[in-house]
Amino acid sequence: MSHFKIMNINYYCPRCGTTEISEYKDTFECTKCRDNNGIPLEFEKKFIGKIPDDEILALKEMASFTGAFEELRDSEKRKKFFESLQDDDLES
Repeated sequence: MSHFKIMNINYYCPRCGTTEISEYKDTFECTKCRDNNGIPLEFEKKFIGKIPDDEILALKEMASFTGAFEELRDSEKRKKFFESLQDDDLES
C-alpha cells in the first residue's frame, strides 16, 4: 500500500487563464502575460485553487507591495511615516 497521494494540479495563469506556462519548483511563469518591462508574470503555485484568481498577485507585485513596509525598518523613515499619519488625523 502506498503512502503517497498523487495530486494532478493543472496550473494556469490567474490573469488570462492560459495553461501555457513555464513551470518551476514552487512557481510558474505565464507565457502570454508580461509586466510593463516585457518580463513574464510569475506566480506562486500554492495560491492556485486556494484563493480567487483576481486576488492572486504576481511575485513582482507582491515584492513591490511588501517592499513598502521594508522602508519602515529604518527608524527615521518610520518616525516620519507615523508623524504624517498624525498630521492627517489633525486635518480631518
